[in-house]
Amino acid sequence: MIAAIATLPLKMKRLPIAAITLLLLSCDHGLAPPPPSTFKPGFGGTVYFEKGTWPGPDSLVGLWIFASQEYPLDSVKVLQGLLSSPPKIFLYPSFTENLPFSVDSVSYSFLLPPSTYYYVGVIQQFAPELSTRSLRVVGMYGQSDVPPLPIPVVVTETDFVKGINIRVNFRKPPPQPF
Repeated sequence: MIAAIATLPLKMKRLPIAAITLLLLSCDHGLAPPPPSTFKPGFGGTVYFEKGTWPGPDSLVGLWIFASQEYPLDSVKVLQGLLSSPPKIFLYPSFTENLPFSVDSVSYSFLLPPSTYYYVGVIQQFAPELSTRSLRVVGMYGQSDVPPLPIPVVVTETDFVKGINIRVNFRKPPPQPF
């Protein structure tokens, strides 16, 4: 083929070179894997705190949003769910951090593994020792039936669920699950 190109006139010699150059420039990366996704599944919304119901600082040790893969809960399942590996109960923002105190509302974005979370709410730690006797649910994502019932939140690998809003009234907490 090279010998055949050598015998062609100058204008015709440029044509195969231009075609090869164009072909090489039009190639992309072929079957390269797609770039890694930065998407993280979970859910988010706003926690609204009822005005005038905040407890005193001596009874507000910790405050978290929780998401439990189990419901109903008993006192044994609460601590097991928090401390198991992998956990069955997740805390936001983390076990060592709290939601802000004495605010009207707080927006949140809770990144979680895909699962069904049967019970989502806000939990208060009101005494220094960590036990089920020092914890109480003060808000719940749920229906306003009497008694109120939790609404499950389904998180898939491709979803970030928005609008999971929770109302907290420290003086009128929902029925305790444990």
